[in-house]
Amino acid sequence: MTMVEIFSRIGTQMVKGMMVHEQLMKAYLFLGLNGNAACHEYHHLSETKAYISICKYANDHFDMIIKSDDKFQGVPDIIPQSWYVNTRDKVDTSTRTQAMEEALITWIEWEESTKKVYENLYLDLEKLDVPAAEYVKSLVLDVEEEIVYARKELLVKRSMAFDIVSIMEEQEEMERTFRKKIKKAFNK
Repeated sequence: MTMVEIFSRIGTQMVKGMMVHEQLMKAYLFLGLNGNAACHEYHHLSETKAYISICKYANDHFDMIIKSDDKFQGVPDIIPQSWYVNTRDKVDTSTRTQAMEEALITWIEWEESTKKVYENLYLDLEKLDVPAAEYVKSLVLDVEEEIVYARKELLVKRSMAFDIVSIMEEQEEMERTFRKKIKKAFNK
């Protein structure tokens, strides 16, 4: 792969990531899980910031513009079509817990596939023997941290059998935590 192809692939993956986190955020808002929604708002903003950073990096270090794939194939549909014609007061507990489990699984699968993409691109950059490989390696490590967090969330939720009362009780604290992270990372 050429440098242009490698960085375009990274850019495309990041834009897809923004789309995934936007859907997760909207799904959690619909389910009344504002803490989880804030988590994905934070990840959406982080992905956006990383995308801007990689665009600047490619421009500053290689004098090139990243071209993202305009088709964005492979982005999972997280929000069921039926939710677009219903209101959230129609969501029952079993739908809410099932949707939450499916969202966590989709998030983990997405991040694992992203990690593989970045790892392969890292190896391609290493073959080209350019310092940009270390930059991409840092992306792999960031995604790995997100996977660890998401897996822990799934494990905790499964261990409590997705007890909706407990999940609802933790939303306020979770939202506060991610609002602080957003403020710290983005001065909002």
